[in-house]
Amino acid sequence: MSEALGYASPQHYPAVVTDRWGRFETTLVNNGGTFTMVLRGNRFAGTSVDSLELIGAPAETNEPPALHHGDLCSCSIEWRMPVEVSLADTGPMSVPLTVRLVLGDPALNNSIDLTGVTLQLHLPTGVVETTAPQGWMENALTDLQHRLPDGTRLLACISCAFSDYNPAGSGFIGSMACFRDSKDAYRAVTSKRDIFALWDKKSGLVQETFHCPDFEQRQPGTGYRG
Repeated sequence: MSEALGYASPQHYPAVVTDRWGRFETTLVNNGGTFTMVLRGNRFAGTSVDSLELIGAPAETNEPPALHHGDLCSCSIEWRMPVEVSLADTGPMSVPLTVRLVLGDPALNNSIDLTGVTLQLHLPTGVVETTAPQGWMENALTDLQHRLPDGTRLLACISCAFSDYNPAGSGFIGSMACFRDSKDAYRAVTSKRDIFALWDKKSGLVQETFHCPDFEQRQPGTGYRG
C-alpha cells in the first residue's frame, strides 16, 4: 500500500459510540493513515472507520462489543473534526464537521447489512447537512458540497484539483490518491487508461477531508473522476 499522507501529529476527535449497551463517550484518533479508538476497554484500529478491528483479546466486561470477523459493527460512531472552508466574506477558516457513521448487523452475504454516513457542517451562518445516509465518504461530501451557500467552498482533498480514485475501486475513506508531485501530468488525465498509467507516480493516499498547502480548487471534468 502507498504511504498515507496527512497530519504532522495525530488528531484527536471527541466521539460517541451508541450500541446495544447504550452511549459511550470516547476519542477517535486519526494520524492520517490509521484510526484508533477505545470502547469499554477494547482497543480498535483500522485504516478506515468502517473497518475498526479489535486489537488483542476482548476486555473482560459484561458489555462486549458486537463484532463481524473481528471488526466493530452493530453501532453508530459520531465524531466532530475540523475541516477547512472558504467563505465569501471572510476567506479561509476552520469549522467543525460532525460525522455520524452507522454500522449495521452481520448479514448472510458475509458482510454487514448497512453502512451509512451523514454529515453536518457547522458554518458561522448555520448548519449545512446531507439529506440522506451515504455508503461512502466521497458521496456524502459531494452531497454536502452541493448544499453549501453561494460563495462557500470546502477546502479538502475531495475538492482538490490533484486527487483521484483508482478505477478498480476505493474504500469508505482514505484511499484517495494525491498527485501533488505530478501536477502537470495529472492535468492531462482524461480517462481510466490515463489514470492507470500515472498511478505509480502518486504522492500517496489521503483522506478526503485532509487539506494541505498544495490545495487547488477542482474544476468540473478534471481527471478520471471528473
